[in-house]
Amino acid sequence: MKGLIAVACCIVIAAGGYFAWGEYSSYRLRSEVAAGRDGARVELFNLANAEPYEIDKVRAFCKTMSDKRYRDNDNTDFVRILVRNCSALGYS
Repeated sequence: MKGLIAVACCIVIAAGGYFAWGEYSSYRLRSEVAAGRDGARVELFNLANAEPYEIDKVRAFCKTMSDKRYRDNDNTDFVRILVRNCSALGYS
């Protein structure tokens, strides 16, 4: 009987560890995504020479980059990534 209780305890501990590891991995992924978004937002504000409250300035910068990409057919990685970030962050 003691052996059965020991095995049951090991199973419960292993299941708890598995669940905790899955939650930690999910949290870490969400944290990395949020940090990437914050970094992209800071980069856009820096490139637009805008203060945190000057959202219109960033929107104008994003519009300029979008026009450069689609109207002027600029397919460089820098412009493509900027336009993608503008769109993803809601500034376009």
